[in-house]
Amino acid sequence: MASKITAPFIDEMYETALKRGALGGKILGAGGGGYLLLYVPFNKKQTVAKGLELLGGRMVDFNFEFEGLRTWEVK
Repeated sequence: MASKITAPFIDEMYETALKRGALGGKILGAGGGGYLLLYVPFNKKQTVAKGLELLGGRMVDFNFEFEGLRTWEVK
């Protein structure tokens, strides 16, 4: 991770995730808050999650939106 966009505790979480089976990741968000999005094979999910929990992290489930933004107008 680039030193200007991360912090030591984020680097530690990222390295832990890689050691436990994550294949890659990306920092999301700004201003001292956000997420560490990780790409993890299904069979390594619990191993990675447990390692990050030991460092104070937590897993947040999400779903992709494949239809994109939908808007409407009410008259």
